[in-house]
Amino acid sequence: MFFLVLLITIGCNTMKLETSSEAYNLMNSYYASRDEKVLARKTVDISQYSKGLDNLSAWQEANNDLGNYDRPKVDFQSMFSNEEFISIIREFVNQSTVQQRLDKNKLNGNIEISQKAKNSISFPYIFTNNGTKYALMYEEVYEGPESAAGGITMFRFEDGAWEDIFYLHLWIS
Repeated sequence: MFFLVLLITIGCNTMKLETSSEAYNLMNSYYASRDEKVLARKTVDISQYSKGLDNLSAWQEANNDLGNYDRPKVDFQSMFSNEEFISIIREFVNQSTVQQRLDKNKLNGNIEISQKAKNSISFPYIFTNNGTKYALMYEEVYEGPESAAGGITMFRFEDGAWEDIFYLHLWIS
């Protein structure tokens, strides 16, 4: 009995480590491709935006968002049912409000962690739907005292790599 409990515990821990490892792989590939050097981890309360995110039509309309002009159209209706997506957004909001520390040893060597940085992110939320792996990540970018934006990037895991397929602006100043 003890051996069985030990195996289950090890299995659960392995699953958690794998998810964490995938999250760091996503961050490393995304920020390395953008040549970012400094990154801040921040607990982000996006619950105020969740009403606009809990329905697929909001995401469909956001395909016309300026942040997506260089991306192909994303057909959310073929990817998720409305109920599935509401559940995904709720999980994302819940995990985004929980403080998770960034482990600098798991980040690309040229990405520095700072309290204040141009880019602040929430920890990526990774999930699988219909056999395809996706991730959501909230990001804030500060260009200066009067120029900042925040929103959610959606990633899809294809051909062994994370690809950002969609960006939803939640606010711009």
